[in-house]
Amino acid sequence: MPIGPSLDQRTLNRTLLARQHLLDRTDAPVPEVIETLVGLQAQSPPDPYVGLWTRIHDFRPESLSTLLERHAVARAPFYRCTIHLATADDLLAIRPLLDPTMERMFRTGSPFGRRLPGVDMAPVLAVAEAAMDERP
Repeated sequence: MPIGPSLDQRTLNRTLLARQHLLDRTDAPVPEVIETLVGLQAQSPPDPYVGLWTRIHDFRPESLSTLLERHAVARAPFYRCTIHLATADDLLAIRPLLDPTMERMFRTGSPFGRRLPGVDMAPVLAVAEAAMDERP
C-alpha cells in the first residue's frame, strides 16, 4: 500500500528530468552536479563536457579539465561496466561494490575476458598497476 500519493507517468518523468538538471540549467559547481548525478555517461571523452554543458549555466570546459587533472573526478568503468564520469569520492565508495559484477561480466560478457579462462589475473594486474604508478 503506497504511503503517499502516486505520481502519474508525466510527473514522474518531469521529476527525473528536474533531478538530473535537464529541465533547467543550474548554477551549481561542476563537482556538485556530477555528485548529484552519481555518475555521468562518458564513453567518449567529449561526452561529459556536452552532458555538463547541457546542465550548467555558463559551463566552462576547463573547469572539468582541471578537475580531471587534479583527480577530483575521473572517467572509469562504473554502471553497466560502461565508462562514466564520477567524483573521486563516489568512485572510491561505490566502485568496490560493483567489482564482483564487473569481474563476472568481464569474464563472461567480454570477448577479451572469454579468451582468458584459467588465466591468473593477479600478475597481469600487478604489471598494469606498476605501469599506472609510473605514468598514469
